[in-house]
Amino acid sequence: MSRVSLLLLPLLLLLSACQPPPAANVAGYMLAQKLQSLPSSSRHQPAGAIEGRVVAGDRPLEGAVVLVAERTGQAHTATSDAAGRYRIENIPPDEYVVAAVAPGYAESALHNAWGGPVPVRVQSGQTTPAPDLQLAPLQRDTDPLDLSTLNLRLTAEYTATAPFPAGSAAQVRAFAFDRDGITVDTLRLYLPLDAQPGDRYPLVLFVAPTAIDDWQYVSAAFASQGLAVAGISPMLARGVDADAQAQDTRAALALAQAGALGPEIGDNRPIAMGGSYSSAILARLVRTAGDKLGGWVSVGGLADAFAGAADFYAGKLQMPPNYALLVPAFGLPNLYPLTFLRYSPVFVASELPPTLLIHTAADQVLPIAQAYELEAAAKAAGVPVETYYYTDTSHYLGIGDNLTDAGREMFYKIVDFVKRYGDQP
Repeated sequence: MSRVSLLLLPLLLLLSACQPPPAANVAGYMLAQKLQSLPSSSRHQPAGAIEGRVVAGDRPLEGAVVLVAERTGQAHTATSDAAGRYRIENIPPDEYVVAAVAPGYAESALHNAWGGPVPVRVQSGQTTPAPDLQLAPLQRDTDPLDLSTLNLRLTAEYTATAPFPAGSAAQVRAFAFDRDGITVDTLRLYLPLDAQPGDRYPLVLFVAPTAIDDWQYVSAAFASQGLAVAGISPMLARGVDADAQAQDTRAALALAQAGALGPEIGDNRPIAMGGSYSSAILARLVRTAGDKLGGWVSVGGLADAFAGAADFYAGKLQMPPNYALLVPAFGLPNLYPLTFLRYSPVFVASELPPTLLIHTAADQVLPIAQAYELEAAAKAAGVPVETYYYTDTSHYLGIGDNLTDAGREMFYKIVDFVKRYGDQP
């Protein structure tokens, strides 16, 4: 492709009036790298402001978090008042798409009839009026899935062991199912080694950040403590679509609660657990699951995707190879803030179930400030929140030869949390 064609690509995508696909966003990022024109702040110019109104139907909506984000990811926020009005100040001059979210309402951004972004231009020293931003009620996962369409099948049965706690072992069942044209072959059920058909166990719904079988030690260790673990990992075929990954996870949960994975688990409220960027999948699941979850555990997780993007573009993160282009794949935050907002539970903390946050101060993938921000928001909203902050270099809960004292303590804190908040079938 010629240099002229590459330069025309963003214009053509803009004219198409829809958000570019992740591959196009990555291509644009790599081109910007080559041209040394990566997103940078415009803070050298005097700031401006945006004001407008958030509505739900024909009435103003109070308490919505309204924001715009710079190209670098830095977010500027305000909260709508009783008249639905907001004012966001200290915004560097540029074009921005205003986005908002409120408890009980789905995330939304200013868009045209074709779904394309409607930017608002901020100028130095001026206040720019924005069109009304309409929010619609959040559609929760209340309708039962037709499990017969998933074509669930058992693919293997075996025994797994773990070096910690001593003597840990588990029964394992591997499953595959089909959803939306994709075969999801990463579903596993771990049970205590001595589990009998009449036994029932609290359930951990584990969304692994990498390949599910890389987490066999962790899953077997939890099963050894009298827990059932339904584990699933993201499908490469889904790309960076965390909503699609969350729906795969929802399908796995529905199968587990229906007893399709085995009689040892049933229609109980599990504890959902994830770490690192799989917490973005959990953020979608937790928001739409309503009261189907008894709580959730985030290990080194994402709370504010805008802050994560800002750290990425500032060169502060050491991204794992599999996620090296995740942030650019979402698009420019100033024009496409909705994806970032949807993966930022900090802005809807009042909807969270009981929460356990685990993070290390040494984390260079997702800084511990992510956990601090979510902890503060959850406590302000009255959500039961527990934390375990530590200082060694373990980004994940790793059980193996390099298990640290912090890892051991973390493990037992999670077990205790699951047994207190997870339902017994």
